[in-house]
Amino acid sequence: MLRFLCEGPHTQDRRTLAQPPAPVCARDNLWITKSPEDLLWITRTTASGPDTVEGMAGLKAIPGFEVAGPQVTYRNYTRSDYQRVLRGVYARGAALDGLDAWERRQVEFIRRARAAMEVYAPRGAVLYGSTALQVMGVSLPHALEDWDRIHILVPHGASRGRRHGIVFHQARNPLVVWRMVYAMAVLHPVEHWMQLTGATDDQMVEVGDGFLRRKDPWLTRDEMSARIDSYSDLTGIRQARRVFPLVMAGTDSLPETTVRLILVRAGLPTPLVNPEVYCPGVGIPFHIDMGYEPEKIAIEYDGADHTNRFQMQQDALKRRSLQDERWLVITVTAADLRRAPQVAASVETALVMRRAALAL
Repeated sequence: MLRFLCEGPHTQDRRTLAQPPAPVCARDNLWITKSPEDLLWITRTTASGPDTVEGMAGLKAIPGFEVAGPQVTYRNYTRSDYQRVLRGVYARGAALDGLDAWERRQVEFIRRARAAMEVYAPRGAVLYGSTALQVMGVSLPHALEDWDRIHILVPHGASRGRRHGIVFHQARNPLVVWRMVYAMAVLHPVEHWMQLTGATDDQMVEVGDGFLRRKDPWLTRDEMSARIDSYSDLTGIRQARRVFPLVMAGTDSLPETTVRLILVRAGLPTPLVNPEVYCPGVGIPFHIDMGYEPEKIAIEYDGADHTNRFQMQQDALKRRSLQDERWLVITVTAADLRRAPQVAASVETALVMRRAALAL
């Protein structure tokens, strides 16, 4: 029995198949395969056979996608049930029924990126900057997202080309492919991180945290540090070295990083990230987004995913259980992120009060 990764758009699970899917792409021992359910799977070949790719467990399976061969042209693509993805590139794929708006946008973006790479990958091109990170599923601040254009990096000396919807960048150094993601070549995440031209220091920290998530991280902090140390003259390396001390492992979302930076920039101590708090009253531990353990202050970010009934019930149980253990819970919402001084003031007041009580 061979195990493959399968993570659907709404659930995360692992399935065991008697037979592996047929490979559709292989490079550097990384295989992109299609399952019987017409989903893309990501596996790696080892001495004992295929296995789940380490560091890729956070990738979602997406509906299957087929790029047309040269026999399909602008004259006959509609008769062959293909759609025009980019100028001169035609494809067809499974319907996107059942996906929410965010998932649909991501899948359509991946399909357009795949179409672009069908043309330029044979010339040695790789994904670049925001495009690579969005394909990898790394959360970006809204100001750094680009869902309308595909950014690709071509080797030094290669023609950049001109095609609507594609932005070409030219490499100064040899390109070293780190992984194949959805059958597309990407560089090391730290390189793509440094390619985010115009990003502020805080935005760089928000993206850097995304590599080190509590669940399914792409990298460890030591791996990220070693990679930064290995670069000397790449564009963006100075900013990367400057902000890296603020990057923390173990977060669950970009807004959590934003909240932490609000506190740090206000001069408050850096809170612990996702510490586990055991609550005897219910007999289970809870992870709080961030907090100060000696003072028993928890800071929780409530985003859009906290509005469904089940999540609201879980949040209520968590807060009640924490309060039973004498934790003070401070809730921050998306609207509060636009009122950074007030958020910092609330946490500072709580720290002063709790420390005064501990001194008694």
